[in-house]
Amino acid sequence: MVVPVRSALSEQDVERATTAAAGGQLLFVCLTGHGMPDGLSAPALIRVTRAATADLRSAHVIAVPLARHDGEALDESMLDQVLRSYAPEAEVVRPTGEGDYRETVRAILRAENPQGTDRGAVVFFTGLSGSGKSTLATALLNHVAETGERKTTSLDGDVVRRNLSKGLTFSAEDRETNIRRIGWVAAEIARHGGLVVCSPIAPFDSTRRDVRRMAEDAGATFVLVHVATPLEECERRDRKGLYARARAGEIPEFTGISSPYEEPADAEVVVDTTGTDIATALAPVLAELHQRGVLTRSAD
Repeated sequence: MVVPVRSALSEQDVERATTAAAGGQLLFVCLTGHGMPDGLSAPALIRVTRAATADLRSAHVIAVPLARHDGEALDESMLDQVLRSYAPEAEVVRPTGEGDYRETVRAILRAENPQGTDRGAVVFFTGLSGSGKSTLATALLNHVAETGERKTTSLDGDVVRRNLSKGLTFSAEDRETNIRRIGWVAAEIARHGGLVVCSPIAPFDSTRRDVRRMAEDAGATFVLVHVATPLEECERRDRKGLYARARAGEIPEFTGISSPYEEPADAEVVVDTTGTDIATALAPVLAELHQRGVLTRSAD
């Protein structure tokens, strides 16, 4: 008897498989490829399967890195080939996931899907140079430090450039590489329950969506904050004269001047820092984080 496993097995699933096996061998095949486990990481799928079948002496649990493909028919065809390779003559019993879970299984599921402040989060500020995104990111970090409820990591654009992405140029390709590096590091920190605050320019929609996917694939909450301060205001604030140099052609591919900034349509929060103080501009960000359970406490 062979059982393909994509998600946690209920007690009823195990009982059905045991009955169908009629005392014979049971092979539980955990499908651990990309996109295949439903709502679980590959290691967690293996753990919950072993926990669900712990009392079965005739059960064997194996992992097969079969990835999900485009199209249900193709997925089913490849799955059938895998199952037949391991057990050519065995009957296939497909679990439903319906019913009750053993307590050991529920404990693993709770650990795999933490809620509230136990769940990792990435707060990603994006906007033009001079928009105020780094100022707001710093204000958020200070707020969390005052409440003391979470450990935070800052991935500021300039700091990352000096360390993680040292050697990259400001070409479109290298800038996207820089953002993806930020996204990968942020996702790995969030995977283990950390709160990460990022504040690069991140001008391109496709790359921001890649970063969102990395975070969500890591089981983290992702909050995109578009600091939508107009270009005119950003230029007015420019103490270093970068915008003037860009308009004079001295700085190539400068976002907002000679390189586009694609405004996000999927931002959870949009804020304009023109003519407002930091606390007022940060308020909608904090409101979103409280609403999503990323934060629960207020600074005194």
